[in-house]
Amino acid sequence: MEGVYVTLFVCYASYTYNRKSVSFVTPSLIEEGLDASHAGLIISCQNAAFAISKFLAGVLSDRTNPRLLFTSGLLLSGFTTLLFSSSSSVGVFCALWFANGLAQGCGWPSCVKFIRQRASPSQLGRLWSLLSSGNNLSGCLSPILSAYLVTHYGWRTSVSAAGVTSLILGSFSLVALDDAEQSKQKLSNENKKHDQKLSGNSVGSKNFADLLRDPFLWLISAGFLVVFCTKTTLVDWGQLFLIEERRLTQREGSAFTSSVESGGLFGRIAAGYLTDYLIKKLGEKPDPVTRSRTRLHVAMIFMLLSIATLYALHSTVKESSSLVWILLLGFVLGSCVYGPITIFGIVSTESAPSHLSGSSNAIASLAGNVGAMISGFPFCYVAKIHGWTTVFFILEVAMSTVLCVMTISWNRHPKTSIKSKKD
Repeated sequence: MEGVYVTLFVCYASYTYNRKSVSFVTPSLIEEGLDASHAGLIISCQNAAFAISKFLAGVLSDRTNPRLLFTSGLLLSGFTTLLFSSSSSVGVFCALWFANGLAQGCGWPSCVKFIRQRASPSQLGRLWSLLSSGNNLSGCLSPILSAYLVTHYGWRTSVSAAGVTSLILGSFSLVALDDAEQSKQKLSNENKKHDQKLSGNSVGSKNFADLLRDPFLWLISAGFLVVFCTKTTLVDWGQLFLIEERRLTQREGSAFTSSVESGGLFGRIAAGYLTDYLIKKLGEKPDPVTRSRTRLHVAMIFMLLSIATLYALHSTVKESSSLVWILLLGFVLGSCVYGPITIFGIVSTESAPSHLSGSSNAIASLAGNVGAMISGFPFCYVAKIHGWTTVFFILEVAMSTVLCVMTISWNRHPKTSIKSKKD
């Protein structure tokens, strides 16, 4: 069992390294003559494909073997990245990175299915946060590695290194991951009781259409959208903001990106362990409604802190600012945006019956990836005209609005959700 999680952790980290490999070399591409808006278009192509693919893969994970879905995505990601490193045309860049986004979408939905099949509800937060933290560990180390490779060998070597890593680990995971179909037969009695508490005896009659009519899931999706948009903007464009508008060096910009991911590593793990701890304090095996409410309370606190820290970033950082202050802001921001992302993902899966867990997470993740698309070309265009400070202000307003809606709509919870036609 431990070997499965270690393999998933390392290979999912490789997914992230591959997905961000072009974002890390964007300043070098722009120095070589690529227009900033074209760079945004390339990133948006990947994000658009990623949103589509992650949604479809989430639905597909309820109907197929997640092991094959996971490994095929990683292998295809590596292949398209190698092709990107040897190309030069903007059109080819966009096409290849769109294909890369399609492959990337297979990664996390497969992990979600592995977790839900193998973990009891009382372990879900911790295992989810630990596995997803591979994203942040990769995001913390990758900018430093990419900066070194770009400085000494050029951007093409940096991108191709990510491709080769994905191909090697994809081949390894195909052998190392045992067949997930076996674990489907071993779904614990605790998970079955969870489904009965959530939806009653008619749990088997629930379908995808019922998910789409669930107001609680749409509320979670709205939070996922704005927080994921904020996270993607910080990771993809944070270093460009510091370099172009605050006149800092690429080394300092890369250090900021690493600090965001370091904070994200802490925030993810803290969110999982903290919510599981609070749920445990409520007594033995609380119902799904109580678990979801408790987790969302923590997510809302994280979001409040995100708004305050984001404001501090664009209002206090200047060319003369201390690197320690910049890294501290990055770490706190990373903690505060990745924490809610983890919680929203857990709740979207936890509030649905087991046989719809992948589809429920796919709907919420689709909203998150719409946010990632907004952070690409649209925000890049706004920044080109009005500056990145305006972009950050938009994000602050969006998060504040969602927090108000969540507070007003607090009585909308999973107990009234996902009712079947028979009910």
